[in-house]
Amino acid sequence: MHFDAEAIFGPGGLLAQSLPGYECRIEQIAMAEHVYQALANEHHALIEAGTGVGKSLAYLIPLIYYTVAEGKRAVVATNTITLQEQLFTKELPFLAEVLPLDFQAEVFKGRRNYLCLARLKEHEQKDLLGMTEPGWRLLREWAAATTTGDRSEAPSQIPSAIWSMVCCEKESCPEELCPEFGRCYYWQLRHRLNKAQIIVTNHAMLLAHLQSGGNVLPSFDAVVIDEAHNLEDTATNAFSHELNRERFLGLHRTGVSLHGKLDGMVPAISLMEMRVALDQVTAEANRYFHTIAPLLDGSTITLDEHTIPHFTQTDLPRLLDDLLNSLEMGEVEDSEGASLLNQFKEFTRSLRMDVELVLAAADPHYVYWAEHVNGEPTLTAAPILVKDELADKLFAQVPSAILTSATLSTNGSFAYTKERIGLWEADELILGSPFNYKEQAVLCVPNEAKPPRHPLYAKYTAYLILHAAAAAQGGVMALFTSYRLMDEIADMIEEKLAAEGYTLLVQGDGPRGQLIEEFRQTPRAVLFGTNSFWEGVDIPGDALRAVVITRLPFAVPDRPVTAARLRAIEEAGGNAFMEYSVPQAILRLKQGFGRLIRTRQDRGAVIILDERIINSGYGSQFLNSLPPAHFTREITSLREFI
Repeated sequence: MHFDAEAIFGPGGLLAQSLPGYECRIEQIAMAEHVYQALANEHHALIEAGTGVGKSLAYLIPLIYYTVAEGKRAVVATNTITLQEQLFTKELPFLAEVLPLDFQAEVFKGRRNYLCLARLKEHEQKDLLGMTEPGWRLLREWAAATTTGDRSEAPSQIPSAIWSMVCCEKESCPEELCPEFGRCYYWQLRHRLNKAQIIVTNHAMLLAHLQSGGNVLPSFDAVVIDEAHNLEDTATNAFSHELNRERFLGLHRTGVSLHGKLDGMVPAISLMEMRVALDQVTAEANRYFHTIAPLLDGSTITLDEHTIPHFTQTDLPRLLDDLLNSLEMGEVEDSEGASLLNQFKEFTRSLRMDVELVLAAADPHYVYWAEHVNGEPTLTAAPILVKDELADKLFAQVPSAILTSATLSTNGSFAYTKERIGLWEADELILGSPFNYKEQAVLCVPNEAKPPRHPLYAKYTAYLILHAAAAAQGGVMALFTSYRLMDEIADMIEEKLAAEGYTLLVQGDGPRGQLIEEFRQTPRAVLFGTNSFWEGVDIPGDALRAVVITRLPFAVPDRPVTAARLRAIEEAGGNAFMEYSVPQAILRLKQGFGRLIRTRQDRGAVIILDERIINSGYGSQFLNSLPPAHFTREITSLREFI
């Protein structure tokens, strides 16, 4: 069937007939046409679409027409679960109703998001931890009724510790040899994926597919990567290698389970050797992580020739080799046992390779560090650059990759994004927002703003946030780049805000979603947030009237990956600050600015308390990248605008 963007998105078109209050947006039509042309010509595309363009429908509809007409399959990858759920539970069911063509869509998450019937049955038979415990009771009731086995549909009161005992795990899954294979939620879904035209997943799963050489998803002909400004970070995480106690505990759990399954299938002496070797690895891992914990003392230590000797005092490489040798048990006739044994060998080999990579800290393409993560000592090896791997594994393999976000360009150019992710050839399109920012928003950089190094910076910031709260009568979200400054200013102004009848909500006082909902419901609220609040916060209407940006969001240069990237640019003769730090901060600032205006009815102010945006040589690049709001230096004029 022919794709006609005007007939679908235009006035009186298919969407106008199906959606009450639908507004035709020329930007949405332009994006849909651009997506379809890129797909049809097997081109890659970079599309920046400002807030309010309606980019989800602008890529989903041409994608559906293309896959159905051409007999193709496409993947849509988001960074956040929120957008993934929105696409699958809202946008795609709506399109299935209104589009004049049939298509099948599926959502695909990581394996551990699905219930494993075999593991559940095993625990029921052993009555581990007592099945009468409330969490187990809830799980069993849900398991008896679910048709998907998807954890997101399970009662939230089921503890993570219980879920981890019954979820699907790659290391302990015998796949088609499992007696529950025919009923398995995960493998039934994998089977349905082969028939789907559209597969909705997340960046992590897409990258795991690329890393595995194509073993996670069915083959596909096109991919749309939404929230693509996060791609470098998610690729860095996906291509990193971590060592922590949990990985060795996982090895132990899987090994003990395998030991039980192989009983009677292999000589007792072989099983005994395996168990001894496994227990020695586990004991040494516990000793090792207990020993290095005091070295970290709450700090992050970059592992180099000076520091690595403190972290290499371990027998883990030799003991893992002993374990691998003990797994050479000869032929196992039972097919399920043989399959599980091979998977356990692969698990052990992978861990052995990571131990070698991290403890050698010798590959110049990686940066290495040690720190506490969730209270546990963790060693990490992360790639300094991901562009070559993305170029080889994604852009050279998929005929059409379409990357979209509200924040991909800096100062009107995609050069920074293309360089960071290795996308050299792509059709480019920058679409502004359909909102009237001149009428709806004011950008204020107060005359009183100070540079962050000024001795009175914190005092002035506190004063200006109080002023913004008074001007907007609440409905203020202040975005910080450090917890320390956020907490310092919260302590400085909490009593003053309370005396004026304002409620201060600070990140860390509760779950992120709960804080945002409380802010939405509280008439005179002020919300303080750091990193995760700069994007993905959607508060349309009168609840949010002002966004305060306390300082330009430059990445902290002492984080190991950031420091290594800055150093690599300098060593290659570049200017790391202008080539990396400034463009990265511009994209972050655009995300923060984007929290304010979410609909055509919204009004409000963005207040930037960092005078470098006015007085530095690079400040104009930040200003040129922001929407065209009304500009003022007078914070006293905000009350009449808001």
